[in-house]
This record gives sequence, C-alpha cells and structure tokens, in this order.
Amino acid sequence: MRKRQYPVKSLETKPELHPVDATSAPVTAPYVMDSSCHNVDRQFVPERMPFLAAGEMELSVGTQLFTILLWAVVLELGEVIEACRELVLQDADPSTVALVLAVGHAIGDDVLLRHAYWRIREELCGATGVPEEWLQGANPVRLLKGGYLAHRTICKTPLKVLSKALEEDIAAKHRQWLTSTDCYTLCQVHRTRSEDGGYPHFYELRLDHSDEILMTAQREDEQSPCRIYAHKAAGSEKSEHCQEYIGSVVPNFWGTLFTLYDSGADVEELMKRGDWLRGLPLRPRKTIVKIGYDTNVFGDSPRRVSVEYVHNSERPKMENLKPRWDKKLNSYALPFFGRVKKASAKNFQLVVNADPNTIFLMFGKVSKDVFCLDFRGPIAPLEAFAIAAAALAEKRAVS
Repeated sequence: MRKRQYPVKSLETKPELHPVDATSAPVTAPYVMDSSCHNVDRQFVPERMPFLAAGEMELSVGTQLFTILLWAVVLELGEVIEACRELVLQDADPSTVALVLAVGHAIGDDVLLRHAYWRIREELCGATGVPEEWLQGANPVRLLKGGYLAHRTICKTPLKVLSKALEEDIAAKHRQWLTSTDCYTLCQVHRTRSEDGGYPHFYELRLDHSDEILMTAQREDEQSPCRIYAHKAAGSEKSEHCQEYIGSVVPNFWGTLFTLYDSGADVEELMKRGDWLRGLPLRPRKTIVKIGYDTNVFGDSPRRVSVEYVHNSERPKMENLKPRWDKKLNSYALPFFGRVKKASAKNFQLVVNADPNTIFLMFGKVSKDVFCLDFRGPIAPLEAFAIAAAALAEKRAVS
C-alpha cells in the first residue's frame, strides 16, 4: 500500500494538548489550533501531558507514543508520523488496541483502522469469546454496551467506525483472489501431513515457475472446514477471524458436496454468543462455488466432478472430462501433457459441455504429496485452490 506523504514543518514552540470530544465524526480537513491551544479540532482524548519531542524519550506503545503521533499529524511532521505508525503496528496488543482505534479514527488513518479492526475481531470472535478482562471495570481496555471500546477514561470510540476498514478489506481480497485471467496459471499443491499420515493436513499453492507460495490452507480433521489463508499464514494458531483469512471449503457428511465461502463471517452463529458483538461490523459470508461429486461407493467407474458458480450465475457449469478406457494400460486415461506423473482416482480435467479443446482446470498427482493444479479464467485463484482442496478431502460415499 502506498504510504501517505506529509509535508514537514518546523516547530517553534511546544504547546500543551487539551482534551476534546472523542465521539464526533472523523475530520479530514487540516487541524487548526489557536494561540492558546483551546481550539484543537480532534476527537481523540489523550491525557493532559506536555508535548514530547522525538529524541527526548525512548518511544514505547502507550499514551506517550499516541500523543506524539497526534501532534505529528497536527504539525504535519511526516517522518515522525511514519515512525510512530510503524511502532504502533509492530507492538500494539490487546491492551492498547483501543488507543489504536481512537487515534486511527481521529486522524483518518486507514492503516491503523484496518489493524485495529482485525485485532479487535480476533479478540471478540475467537474461540474463547469476548475477553473477560475487557468486561471488567478495572482493566485499561473496556468493551461497553452500545458497541464502544474504551481505554480507561482517555477515549471511547464506537466500533461502527470500522465499517470502512471491513469494506476495503473485502474489496481488496476480491480483487486479488476472486479475479480471473484468460491465460493459464501453472501451479502445484504441496500437502503436509502429520508424522503418522493423519490430520491435521496443510496445503500450499505454489507457482510452478518460481515456487512462490500464493495461498496456504489447513484441515483439522475429516469433517472440519478447510480454511484458506493468503500466502504463508495458515497455522494452528490462525482462525477465520484473522486478516489473512480469505475463505473456507466446507464439506457435507458424505463428502459429495463441498461449498466454498468467502472471507465473510458466520454472523448468525456469532450472534449466539451475546449482544457484545452487535457493535462490531461483520459481513455474512457468501457462497462462491459448490463442488459436487457423484456418489460412487463401489468405485466401479471414474469419479464425476462438477463445479457450479453461485455468486455469478452467468458462468457456465463445469464438469470433468470423462476419461477413456486404455487397453494397453488396462485403465482409464486422459492426456495431461506431461504435467501429471502418477495414476490416481483424483486426476481430472474440468471442461464445459464436454468440449476437450478448452480445459479450464487440470488437477493430477505428481508424487505422493505433490499435485499439479493448472487453471484459467473464468476460474479464479481462490476457486481453483478450493477445487483442489475438495479433491484431496476424504469422501465417505466416493471411492
């Protein structure tokens, strides 16, 4: 993301910062102070303390650092702004996230607001639920009824101001992971299993020519969703409420239907936890594609795969190209143009109207835990990785 540039001005005096209202709407115009410093156009309410010039103390994440950041914006000190923001992003934790939210809202800093949103969402929507210390009056950070997050008596900010951060995040993920291209993208899926060959399973989608990791995914067990994350983010400590989460593949009991959801939240399930989450901006998850497998318990015929788009009904339904029986090999076979090295029931190609001249996706086994995944538009990268994750999943009713 392109960093905001600020002109640098010199400072002749060191004025004293006075408290103002913290709950008003964000101000985007230049901030003006009169000579007595009583007219500070701000919503953030820092503690009354003298202005601290850079170099007079060691910066740390606390009220001093945020005070310096506020004054740097008022005085348009670009280098100080960048240094303070970097420190905040590096060291902010649940004990200071309310300050990050308040300052980000006060100065209209999208980077700080996005960081605050995901830290707050991880705390409120994680497996352990709303932190008890946030509900206790003695704790610095307090979650208040009505959807406010406060830091002692310094600031109180409505969580609804994070709506823009969520909207921008959804739009950015859609552009990066759900936008297709007409050219072929050649990739490999690398699978990592536990020492005994069981779960959890981890998957990496790597570009074939550079080995760059585009996405990673994790499946905890046979029936759990396969959660997909950007780049190398997948791990046991990650959840669907972190910034790197981009979607999940949810199977049915029989392993005959797999549904890809985007990075939205299961809002209905979250709301069962109580009213504390009602102030946090959340978007219900959307269904992207459904990946179906025909029931085939006895395995007396090749697998039949179908992909149906839900969010874009104009896209055609895709099905796997039926393999032909090869008498010499004494098995079903398809031409994979040297991309697939091992015979497997998981190998398939997706086409439209059984037309073998245009293959939209090709998946096949290269070695024990490496698989080829080549795709082109209208299939987007996230959709292709989801189709591969479905192919690698256990299926009770498909041999």
